[in-house]
Amino acid sequence: MTAQRYSSTAIALHWLLALLLAFQISLGWALEGNNGPELFARFQLHKSIGIAILLLSLARLAVRLFTPRPPASEGPAWTRALASTVHWLFYAVMILGPITGWLIVSTAKVQVPTLIFGVIPWPHLPVGHGWHDPAESIHGAMAWLAIGLFLLHIAGALRHQWLLGKPELQRMIPFAKGKAVGAAIGALALVFAAMVAAKLVYPDKPRVAAERAEEPVSAAPTAAPAAEEAKTEEAEEAEPEETAQPLADWSVGSGGRLGFTARWNGEAVAGRFGRWDADIKFSPDDLAKSRIKVTVDLASADTGDGQRDDSLKGSDFFDSGAHPKAIYTARDIRHLGGDRYEARGTLDLRGVERPATLRFTLTIDGDRARVSGSTRIDRTAFGVGQGEWAATDAIAAGVDIAFSFGATRPAN
Repeated sequence: MTAQRYSSTAIALHWLLALLLAFQISLGWALEGNNGPELFARFQLHKSIGIAILLLSLARLAVRLFTPRPPASEGPAWTRALASTVHWLFYAVMILGPITGWLIVSTAKVQVPTLIFGVIPWPHLPVGHGWHDPAESIHGAMAWLAIGLFLLHIAGALRHQWLLGKPELQRMIPFAKGKAVGAAIGALALVFAAMVAAKLVYPDKPRVAAERAEEPVSAAPTAAPAAEEAKTEEAEEAEPEETAQPLADWSVGSGGRLGFTARWNGEAVAGRFGRWDADIKFSPDDLAKSRIKVTVDLASADTGDGQRDDSLKGSDFFDSGAHPKAIYTARDIRHLGGDRYEARGTLDLRGVERPATLRFTLTIDGDRARVSGSTRIDRTAFGVGQGEWAATDAIAAGVDIAFSFGATRPAN
């Protein structure tokens, strides 16, 4: 017996693809604007939706080829040929569009890893950069072709339903009865809503010059003001004498945090390093012999966005494949008064060494200590941010580093 309606699977795939395609085309027009977190997020969503459309289109094609479906509508040969052409061109758009987008991502100068909806890794195609420009041209053409096919498909369905009186919509719209007027209006409303939603996702925030929100960054250590040093000396003279604390090796306890905050298009992007350790030999009474060495595993950077984190590991930023560790070493530690200290040393990052000064507070209770502090570095001084990321109008030069941890020393 000839089927009168499409299968439930075909219907579900048809409307899911219609909504995704409407969303994707509208989102494609929003892939311009400020080079900030919002645009980055829209690109990642665009890639995920594209791969979803590719996989669902292949499934829809298999359903069309291997499951029963209603017979083609009767009518002049040219209308049947046009309808068939539109359907097959839709498959070409829904398959070729994502594939060319995949080629664009795979051959881009800035290699951003792809995670489908931020979870499932998706590989790059093993092709040369020569594919980039042709793929980009075809990808853009697919968008315009999809719009034209959308209009032809809708016009054809409405023509059959109301001008020719053929119940075409009832065969594809779920739960449609009678002339399916309400269902048709609802379906069109959903498609329109998908297009509007794409315009609203990750809205741009007012652009703020990245450097305006921060203080000037200096690679050289900042000396304490003379008045502050004088006060420190007075405070030290006024303090009662205590038993000197011996120089000791301190072990950093679990639960410490080493974080960083960059400013991207004026918006703070915070992250942390999951793996780092410190070699500390310290005594508040023997600062001349005290030293600090902190080693950071750059591949452990975590900003809460897998694709962004993978980009940080790449050659444009940390280049953790060639330079897996960042090392801070300080041998000039000064007491600023009370529980405040300053450490002057060097930071080795991406194979570049620069002076770096950090200030911290230290409280010692018996054989336990608590430390917290911060500093700011100029990422451009270390070459963090290559190519289009070297400019500081989008990503500010200054990056704030903050840390806190507990430590213990052997009992006296």
